[in-house]
Amino acid sequence: MFVRLLKPLLVCLVTLLVAPFSWSAIQFDQAALQTWADNFFQPRVDAGIFNGASVGVVQNGQTVFLKGYGYEDLGRKVPLDPNATMIRMCSVSKTFTATAILQLRDRGLIQSLDDPANKYLKRYQLPPPYGDDVTIRQLMTHSSGMAGHFTPQGTKLDIPVPVSEDIVAEMFQENIERPPGTVGQYANLGVALESVIIEDVSGQSMSDYVAEHIIVPLGMTDTIMHHDTSVPPRLAQPYGRFANGELQAVGFYPKHPLTAASGGIIAPPRDMMRYVAMHADISASANAKVLSAASRQEMQQVQFRNHPSEAGIGLHFYPENFGGHRYVSHGCGLPGTQSQLGVFPDSNAGVVISILRGSTSPSVGDLVGSLFGVGRMVKPEGQEEPVKFENNSPWQAFLQEFVGSRQQPAAVSAPEAMGDAQLILGNYWTERRSMGAFSALFAAGAVLEVKPGSADGLKIGSFETNRVAPGVYDSDTGRRFIFRQPADSPHIYLHAGPSSAWRKVDGLSDPGLVSTLMTIGFLISLSALASPWWPRANQAAVWIRRNGLVMAGLFILMPLVALVGYESVGDIAYIDAFNGDTTRLIFLVVLLNLFGLSGAGFVLSAVAVWMTSATPGWRALLWRCHVSLLGIAALLTWPGYVLFNMIGVNR
Repeated sequence: MFVRLLKPLLVCLVTLLVAPFSWSAIQFDQAALQTWADNFFQPRVDAGIFNGASVGVVQNGQTVFLKGYGYEDLGRKVPLDPNATMIRMCSVSKTFTATAILQLRDRGLIQSLDDPANKYLKRYQLPPPYGDDVTIRQLMTHSSGMAGHFTPQGTKLDIPVPVSEDIVAEMFQENIERPPGTVGQYANLGVALESVIIEDVSGQSMSDYVAEHIIVPLGMTDTIMHHDTSVPPRLAQPYGRFANGELQAVGFYPKHPLTAASGGIIAPPRDMMRYVAMHADISASANAKVLSAASRQEMQQVQFRNHPSEAGIGLHFYPENFGGHRYVSHGCGLPGTQSQLGVFPDSNAGVVISILRGSTSPSVGDLVGSLFGVGRMVKPEGQEEPVKFENNSPWQAFLQEFVGSRQQPAAVSAPEAMGDAQLILGNYWTERRSMGAFSALFAAGAVLEVKPGSADGLKIGSFETNRVAPGVYDSDTGRRFIFRQPADSPHIYLHAGPSSAWRKVDGLSDPGLVSTLMTIGFLISLSALASPWWPRANQAAVWIRRNGLVMAGLFILMPLVALVGYESVGDIAYIDAFNGDTTRLIFLVVLLNLFGLSGAGFVLSAVAVWMTSATPGWRALLWRCHVSLLGIAALLTWPGYVLFNMIGVNR
C-alpha cells in the first residue's frame, strides 16, 4: 500500500523539479475555444478560403475541444467529421519517427543518440569524408551536414517493404556537404535515413513498427503510416478554386516507403488527440508504455542552435516561447493540406489544427484563354470579390488568442556573427533545393535579396528589420534573421529559423543573375524565326538557316512541354518530381540540351561567317550580326546548364 501511494508522489516531485519555475500554466476553456473556433473557421469556410478545417485541444489527457468545419470533400458536399475524416499529417510524421528512435533507445537497442548513424545502419553507410561522424541526434535536428535537397518524396510504384538495399542506395545519392553540427538545414533525406535505422535495428518495416509500438498502444484505431499508391478511404480531398468559381481537385501524392517517415502519417483528428496527449502529459503513467517521461522531455528541449540568439530545435520539435509559455510544435504542408501539432509542456496541453485549401493548375488552354478574357481563370463580369481577412493562419490566431505573442531569445553576439553590414549585403540562395538534373532550376526563384534598410537595419526580402546584435536582425512581425560565417567556412549564411539556411551567392553562382541571363538568351533566340530571310549563298548558309529554325522551335516547344496541365514550371518539381515521376523532366532536359547544342552551332557559325570572305551588301552584314547575336544568346544560357545541373550528370 505504501509503495502504491509513494509512486504518484514521486512522479509529482520529479515533475516539479524538472519544470522550470519561470513558466506558467494555461487553462483551456471549452466555451472560449468554441467561440474562437466558430468565429475564425466558419467565416473562412463560407468565403471559400478553406475547404474544410479541424481543431482539437487536449489537457491533462482529456479532449477539451474537437470540432470540424466545412467539408471532407467539397465537390461531393461530404462534411468534415473529426471522428472519421482522414487527414494527412505530412511533416508532423517526423515526431512519430523521433518517438520511435527514442523508444529503441529506451529499450536499449540504440545505446546513444550521439552514436554514429553508421553504427546502426545495415543496408547503407554514409560515405566519407564525414559519414562516420554523423550522429543520430544530428539527423534528428537537421544538423547532419546534408544539403537539405528536395528529393523525390513519392512514387507511382508499390514498393515492397522493408525496401531493398538497392532502393536505399538509389535514394541516398548525396554526400555530407559540410562538417556535421555546423549548419542546421531542414533535410527530409536525413529523416528517411532515420527510418532505415529504425528498420535495421528493429527488424520491422517502418510502418509496421510505428503501428505496433505507437499507434496501437495509444488506441489510434484508424491511423496509418501510408507508403503505397492506394488512396485511403475517407481521405480529405482538398480543392483549388478557379476565378469563375469552378473547383479542381488536388491530386493525391503517395509517399515513397523511405519518405513515409517524414510525411506518411494519415489520421482522423480524433486519433491525433490521443497522440498529442501522450506528448503533452509527461506524468501520465499510461503514456510511459509508449515513451518514457525522460525521453518525451528530451524531445521537447533544445538540442541544436545555429546561433545563441535563435530559439533552436529539439528532436523534431521546435521549442518556442509564446507569452511566457513554453510551446513546442511541428507544422507541415502537402499540396492542399496543412497541419500543425503543438504542445504546452507546462500545461499538460496540446493542440492539433488542420486546414484544407488547394491551388488550381490551369491547362495550357486555360492560360491561352485567359489572354483573351475567357475561361475558368477569368472572373465573370459582375461576380463579387471574395471576402478578405486580415489573418488566415489558424496557428498564429490560436496562439495570439489563448497564449500570447512570440518572445525571441535575448539577442547576443557570437564568434561567428557577421557584424559588418557591408559584408552581409547581397543575394542568398536557399540550401534546401532540388538536386536533380534540371530540377534545381525551380529553386532559382528562392533567392533573398539583402539591402540596406532604414537606420541600422536591413531590408531582407520583403522584411524591414532592425539590428539588435552583431549579425542579428529582428522584423516588426517578430521574425528573426541571423547572419554568420562558421569557423573555417568561406560561406556567409543567413538563418531565418533553426533549420533554415541560405548561403550568400554572387557572380555566376547567383541563380538570380544566371536565370536572368538565361531568360535574355532564350528571348533573343526567338529572333531566329527570321532565318527564312537570311541569304542562301552556300551550303553552310543553308545549314545556319535550318539551325535558326530549330533553335527557335525548341524555345517554343520547351514551355509547351513544361506547362501542359500545370499553372507554372515550378509545379513540375513539386508534382512530378514529388511523385518520383521524371518523365517530363527527362523530356525537358533533352530539349534544353538540344537547345544548347544548337546554340553551340551558332557560336561556331558566328566565328565562321566573319572569317570567310565578305559578301557585299547590308543584308549580308545584318545576317552576320544576327548570327553573332544568337551565338551570344547561347553563351548567356550556358552558365545555367552548370549551376542548375541541366546537363544530366545527376538524376
